[in-house]
Amino acid sequence: MIERLLGAPVFAAKLKPKCLRAIIVLAGLVSLVCLGIDLAQRPPLPDGVALRAAGLTKRRIGLLKNARIENGPPIDLALDVAGSGLIGVDYSDLTTTLGDLRAKQTSLNPYFAALVVTWLREAGVGEGDKVAVSLSGSFPALNLAVLSAAEALGLRPLIISSIGASSYGANVGGFTWLDMERYLFERGELAWLSEYASLGGIVETGGGIDGTGYALGFEAVARHGAKYLPENGVKSLIEDMDRRRGLYFAGGPPKAYINVGGGVTALGWVPEAALLDNGLIRGVPKTGSAKRGLIFRMLEENVPVIHLLNIERLAARYNLPLSPRDLEVSHRPLLAQKRRGIFLALTLLGWLTLAAFLARLEAPKAAGEKR
Repeated sequence: MIERLLGAPVFAAKLKPKCLRAIIVLAGLVSLVCLGIDLAQRPPLPDGVALRAAGLTKRRIGLLKNARIENGPPIDLALDVAGSGLIGVDYSDLTTTLGDLRAKQTSLNPYFAALVVTWLREAGVGEGDKVAVSLSGSFPALNLAVLSAAEALGLRPLIISSIGASSYGANVGGFTWLDMERYLFERGELAWLSEYASLGGIVETGGGIDGTGYALGFEAVARHGAKYLPENGVKSLIEDMDRRRGLYFAGGPPKAYINVGGGVTALGWVPEAALLDNGLIRGVPKTGSAKRGLIFRMLEENVPVIHLLNIERLAARYNLPLSPRDLEVSHRPLLAQKRRGIFLALTLLGWLTLAAFLARLEAPKAAGEKR
């Protein structure tokens, strides 16, 4: 019966019916495992709150684009393919380290705000909760995504920002991350400002030519009004981390710690920092070094951590496009995952149905042989 059904007498002659059924069942089990893995890795489709956060991010990017057009320097569309105004230059006196242009372009996607909302909810963070936030001049669009997610969820962020930026970040003099934040706050677009600010990687590299980076950084802090945090990189790392922890834990521990970028206080000065995951972090590599960063220390104190770095890898995980030219907000990235899940589910159903059908066809034959 199986031979006639499959229409492959040569192949079927080499395989007994039980073997064929076993192959079909095995294929079904493989499909089931693939479906389980797909469901485990896929976040839920964003609801209205998550999409609101993404919409806020897009609008704020648009406002900062207008500010860049009004105050300069001109937007270089060869670098800023989306025309956002948030892509800086390859080098300036505020540049701290080399940065990847495609990562900066990819970070512009407002959909990252929806992902931050999803991760915060998975971490059990809800309306009115305090969250510790560390922002970097290297990824101004991700800073906006984090603050928009916090607003959409009704959180209370305590924000510490750094001014220095890697290549193509907010490294344009007069248009640092602190300037962007102040610009939006004064127009009623942000509910909070960074309470504290440090120079960031400027200290590590010694600033720009003749220390110009120091001067630009201090000027940005003065324009903004944040309280200045004097930090000295690796030389004072443990002291700097203890100070930040004290600020974040004042009045009680935060419900989550959100870090944007590769700041030394967040990652620390340990080789295990290179092994940290992105997004909502479930665990960290073991290290007993006193120079392990706040990401390690927060998890040790049972504070959930959201880490935004290695943006291209993070985008690939959630089917987000690299270097998007269109910053529209839609369900398309996760809808693609949903369609893949439906396909796997249908494949599984097909395999199991075929196995059950063949088993039923063989049952009368087996009964006859016993007689």
